[in-house]
Amino acid sequence: MEKITINYYLYFLGFLFFAFGASLMLKKGLLATRLLGLQFLQLGIQLYCSYYIQLPLIVDHPHFFRVISPLFYVIGPLSFLFQHFLLYPERKFKPIYFLHFLPFAFHFLEFVPLYLSTEAVKIAEINEVIKQSTFNTNHSSFGLFSMRTHVYLKGLSYISYMIWTAYELFKYYQSVSKSFLLKNRLIVFWLTGDLVLKIIVLACHITFNIIYQDQVQAVARDFLYAGEFALMALFLFLNPRLLDGPYLKGLVFQHSHREIQEKIEDLRVFDTDKSRINVKNKSILEKMDRYFESEFIFLKPNISLNLVAQSLKIKPRLIRISLQEELDFSFTDYVNSWRIQYAEEQCRDNSRWKSFKIEVIATESGFGTRQSFNTAVKKLKGVSPGQYFAKYMN
Repeated sequence: MEKITINYYLYFLGFLFFAFGASLMLKKGLLATRLLGLQFLQLGIQLYCSYYIQLPLIVDHPHFFRVISPLFYVIGPLSFLFQHFLLYPERKFKPIYFLHFLPFAFHFLEFVPLYLSTEAVKIAEINEVIKQSTFNTNHSSFGLFSMRTHVYLKGLSYISYMIWTAYELFKYYQSVSKSFLLKNRLIVFWLTGDLVLKIIVLACHITFNIIYQDQVQAVARDFLYAGEFALMALFLFLNPRLLDGPYLKGLVFQHSHREIQEKIEDLRVFDTDKSRINVKNKSILEKMDRYFESEFIFLKPNISLNLVAQSLKIKPRLIRISLQEELDFSFTDYVNSWRIQYAEEQCRDNSRWKSFKIEVIATESGFGTRQSFNTAVKKLKGVSPGQYFAKYMN
């Protein structure tokens, strides 16, 4: 009875996580927000079902048997994809990403005969679990692989995704400047801290399985997993703007999604048409900023307005109008501003760049030639590249 009482709290926590996940799924914004919502939905379902699969409740509710087992295969992919699309918000979800969920689909399909079987058949399977004192049985009438094998496969999958997630986060931190990381220190702390928590929870799970490998109950593991997500939800609740993604560098143009929404709410009746155009322009520029920030598209010497317009699915004419009305920039000026900004940050924060010659800085920043670099710096900064970058060079 005490164990059921403990799981009673997980039962209600599952409802809270499910509601929180549903709210994130309905929230407008980045794709990462919906992926985070899916994580909370998955955890909510898992905790809800975990209440019923504990002894002796599972005997009275056999239809919950093996329901949550396939869900463990989506923990790693959802965590990785959430971080990926939060760091690179302009990237699109491609059909190839569904390959991440093949293990989940396979495990679910191999248990479909069990799910559709009679209550008597399920109770017979449950009695076999009770006899072996573990859900991770070596033998079963259903599935191509034993549950013991799936435990190892799930663990290997989770560890692989944690390594992949850590690698991508490390590479991202390396690709941006120190000033950018400092400006986004809150999101850096959040993502790094959550990754550390996941590694700690994984280590505890492995330890638990080694010490208590014959236990049917898994209450401690559920509490650890739920605790990690509870901390994530609390941090997100206190800092809701984290789901807007990393803040832009802002030396070219900076305008967050929330600020645009505030301007929309503040529109005045007598100036409605003009304000609507203004907000539309800034929305386009925000989307461009995120694209340039996350993809470093400006480093390509052959970048063109048509290429950017096609990637963002925005008409070139609208981009041209937005740049002209908001920044008084041509598309070339906009691209060169990003290149100069990138060169400035690298020269300031990267010791290797401090020894570069002007020609190298030009090519490394996306300029095709030194002449185009000279022309751009003189036009946008009013001085020659040698004068402008002198303060950063050795």
